Amino acid sequence: MRRVYVILLIVLFCSSCVSQDEQSEQGMPAEKPDDFDFSLKYGMGLNMNELNTYENTYTKDLIEDGTATTELFLTEEEIAYIYEQFRQLGVKDLPHDRATGKYITCMEPHSTYVLKMTVAEEEFRLKWDTACETPAKIAWEKFVNNLESTIIFVKEEYQQLPEAKGGYE
Repeated sequence: MRRVYVILLIVLFCSSCVSQDEQSEQGMPAEKPDDFDFSLKYGMGLNMNELNTYENTYTKDLIEDGTATTELFLTEEEIAYIYEQFRQLGVKDLPHDRATGKYITCMEPHSTYVLKMTVAEEEFRLKWDTACETPAKIAWEKFVNNLESTIIFVKEEYQQLPEAKGGYE
């Protein structure tokens, strides 16, 4: 009977180690840490759009006319929403999706992303593109579209930026 207790304790200890490792692999605690900040550059080509909570700015790609930057402050609720979406979408795993071989389609032009993120005193830098889509990347694109339409585009600061001229081929 004593052996059974010892084995159960070992299994319980090992399973708690695995869950801690999984959390550290994901790199994002369940609760948003106070130091959470990010810079997300995105768009076609050179990633000219940027939402930056380190500097409280948004940079808009004006295509033929370069870029325009404005101050843009997010509410605590907006930041908490973004943090939770980053966690749910597994942003740290997105650059590695290409290696899974589960492509839906490959296309040009495509969006690219560069994310710098601080979480729990650790800094992460990630870069990926959507040339070959995977379910995870499609979910990411939906999140970015939602982020733009419900948080960025509705802010007065964004609406005062000039319109983009031209387009991408």
